[in-house]
Amino acid sequence: MSIVCVHEHIFRSKCAPMEKIDKFQIVFNNPSATYFAGETVYGYGWLVVKEPLYVSSICLEAIGEAKVEWMTSSDIQNSDEEIFNHTSVLPIKGEKQINDEGVLHSGSHYFPFEFTLPQKLPSSFKGKHGRLRYYVRMSVYTQDMFSQSGPHTERISKFAVIGALDLNHEPDASLPVENDTFETVGSWCCLSGTVTAMLKLDRKGYTIKEAIPVYAEIKNLSTRRIASTQVSLIQNVTYYSYRGRFSESTTLVTVHKGRIGPRGKQTWNRELLSVPTVPPSHLRGCKIIDVQYSIELCIKPSGIARKVKLPVDIVIGTVALKEQEHKVTCHPLLSPEDANFPFPFFSASDDSQVFLSDLSLHNMLPTAPPWEENDDIP
Repeated sequence: MSIVCVHEHIFRSKCAPMEKIDKFQIVFNNPSATYFAGETVYGYGWLVVKEPLYVSSICLEAIGEAKVEWMTSSDIQNSDEEIFNHTSVLPIKGEKQINDEGVLHSGSHYFPFEFTLPQKLPSSFKGKHGRLRYYVRMSVYTQDMFSQSGPHTERISKFAVIGALDLNHEPDASLPVENDTFETVGSWCCLSGTVTAMLKLDRKGYTIKEAIPVYAEIKNLSTRRIASTQVSLIQNVTYYSYRGRFSESTTLVTVHKGRIGPRGKQTWNRELLSVPTVPPSHLRGCKIIDVQYSIELCIKPSGIARKVKLPVDIVIGTVALKEQEHKVTCHPLLSPEDANFPFPFFSASDDSQVFLSDLSLHNMLPTAPPWEENDDIP
């Protein structure tokens, strides 16, 4: 049967082109779909068709974008920014199941892709009034012999980016930080005395998953009991629009201690506060979202009285002070024990004529979660 006859047979079938697709999924080589800035992202589109389908092109878009929005007393403030954009057209021909140019016969078809993330890409982020999101969109376009374009179907799959922040390049990251205060406690009509507090850290810069030793001293010089004290890691986020800005603070981790009696004292000596997996400070590379961190000592007097809060600013990075990270170079899809197994989808070859054995096809079945509809992704 000639190519023209094949095309005619396809489009005369009872199914519309998109109804011939049984499964369409995007799979990343990393099951967690999380990558560091500067890494190469590998993956493939997995397309299963129920009967022959003519495809004119397959396009891949990798997009990073930031959006912010909040409501004021008079209007809604919002802004958006494109952070990253990569577009490529994937080769259609090259697998054993494709015998004619652009014709996908029934069965599974795999379309590998790869793209490199810029070194200075900011981290993924999601807050109450804004987010920075990365995702891949793959579109399959069909075309009949009588028109220049036809219907298309697409799938979207999110991936996360961890931006790089080297603490060795941050001013004062290695220096200790300290703050103190002297405040009166009680209500305006019933003052009870004063409370002094000191908060100190060994240094300003820390990395993700690191434990921060906290030093503090609280002296209750009042006649009122201190109900509780706590030290928290606070994330401070500022969103920017064309006409203003909005800030919010979120408590990430908290360590509590007990009460302090009148004329009493409490000491914190290397109490550990763990840094969770969070975006590095600053979110450099994004102009409409800024992320900062602080450690805050909070003292709560008993009864009706204002809390005493004592903050110190810190920097959270991905590269520790005076250390160099050495990554073992290996195949991005393989663990070291699998280094001898062939994965031609992600080879470094420029040859687009990739042929797969039955064994490799079996092992390349998707391991990542299937794509999901997500209303907050365009």
